[in-house]
Amino acid sequence: MQNIEHDIKKYDQYFITKNYKKNSLNDYLAYIEKVLNTGVKLVQFRSKNLSKNQYSIVSAEIYKLCKKYKSFFIINNIDNLELNKFCDGIQLTSENLKCTNINSIDNKYILFGSCHNEQEINICNKSNIDAILLSSVNSTSNKIGIGWNKFKMLADISEKPVFALGGLNYINDIVTVKENGGHGIAAISYFNQLP
Repeated sequence: MQNIEHDIKKYDQYFITKNYKKNSLNDYLAYIEKVLNTGVKLVQFRSKNLSKNQYSIVSAEIYKLCKKYKSFFIINNIDNLELNKFCDGIQLTSENLKCTNINSIDNKYILFGSCHNEQEINICNKSNIDAILLSSVNSTSNKIGIGWNKFKMLADISEKPVFALGGLNYINDIVTVKENGGHGIAAISYFNQLP
């Protein structure tokens, strides 16, 4: 496999997958490949409806696809690392941040932290986290958004690049993200809607 330079600061789009539907591997890979074709280089496989073993099987296929496009493949949750040694990085949940010795994780992995408040950002600042996903900026069907003022306050505290997450559209919102101290946009729905 070709080495990819691990400089995530070059990228400001972070694609998070929708949940995997069982027995739909070809369609799921085609959906991910459509996003990869747009030039996205950070891909997180997030599917909370799978067992660790099922997650690992699908991950192996997504990893191969990401390597084809020279993109970084990120697994979700430290618990999935045991069966996914082939990934490029790990998205640590806010619970992972509080319960994991982050600095003991092999530094070959790119580490992202899921943050919602100052306490979680401070954990990332004191560890070898590479970047932060800060959510939810806008209100979504599941969460009440923190808004741009709080986003800016938290992004200013962070010593790591911050990706905004939550009800954002890359084309419409990337300038606002950067004006408020952010680095990029992480999204699920935005990428699902690409033609």
